Amino acid sequence: MILLLFALFEGEFLNVGIDAGSWGRGSTGLVYPITSYLNPAASLILQPGGNCTGSRLFGDLANLIAGGVNMKGEDFGFSVNFILHSVGDIHYTMNALLDLDGDGELDIGEELDEDLITYFSSREGALIGSYARWFGELSAGVALKFIYKRILNEVAYGAGTDIGFIYNKGHFSVAALIRDFTTSPIIWKGRTEHIAPSYLLGFGVRRMIGTVDVLMELDLIQDDYGFNHHLGIEVGINKWLIVRSGFINEQLTAGIGLRRTPVSVDYAANIHPELPLSHRVSILYAF
Repeated sequence: MILLLFALFEGEFLNVGIDAGSWGRGSTGLVYPITSYLNPAASLILQPGGNCTGSRLFGDLANLIAGGVNMKGEDFGFSVNFILHSVGDIHYTMNALLDLDGDGELDIGEELDEDLITYFSSREGALIGSYARWFGELSAGVALKFIYKRILNEVAYGAGTDIGFIYNKGHFSVAALIRDFTTSPIIWKGRTEHIAPSYLLGFGVRRMIGTVDVLMELDLIQDDYGFNHHLGIEVGINKWLIVRSGFINEQLTAGIGLRRTPVSVDYAANIHPELPLSHRVSILYAF
C-alpha cells in the first residue's frame, strides 16, 4: 500500500526542485528562468554560471538540495542539473495493528501499538542534462533526465525527456514545455510505473518603469492532477536588490534577492494555509 501511494506521485519531486528566486515569484521560471532546471531552452539564454539550492519544506517534513552548471558555445547552450529530495520519519504501521478480528484492517475498537511503530525515509534524486540551440529568434532545448528512488528497501531507476521553447519579442515573451513527453518509465523490482506527460505554457512581460525593472509571469500547467497555474512578479529596485512575490495556485510565496556581481543570493518562503512554512536559499555564481 505504501509503495502504491508513492507510485501515484512518481515524478512529483521533480516539480519542487526550483531555485529560490523562481520559487519566490510563485514557482515561475518557464519564460524568465534564473536557472535551466525548469526549461531546457534556458541553457542558451542564461549566462554561464553555477548554482546551488537548499530547502526545508513544510517545517521538517522534507529536505531538498539542488544545483547545476550552465555553459554556452557560439550558437548552443548546455547545462547539467541535479536534485536530491528526502522525506524522513515516515510511520510504518504494518506490524503495529492490534487486529482483534484478524481482518487486517483498523476497525472501531482496534488501535495501533505505538511501541511497534517503526520509521523509514524516502529518497529521490535526478541528474538532468540539457542542450539548446537557436532557430531564428526561438530558443529550443531538450533535456534527458535519469531518476533514482528509494522507499524502504525498494529501489527504482528511471529516465525521461523534456522539450522546451522560449521566444522573446521586445517586452513580451512566451514559452512552452512538454515534460516527460516520452512517458518516463520508473522501473521497480517486478513492476514498472510511468510519469505521464504534462504540458506547460508561459506568458511574461518585462520592462523598465523609471529606474525600476518589473517582471511578471504566468505559467499554466496541465497534467494528471488537473489544471494548475503559477503567477509571479519580480521588482528590481536597484542593481543589487530584488523583491518577489507570487502564487502557486492559491499558496502565497515571497522572496528577496541580493546581487553583487558575480554572486547572487536569493531567499524565498512558501506560506501554506495548513502546513508549516517552507524556506529556500540559493546561491548563483556567474563565470
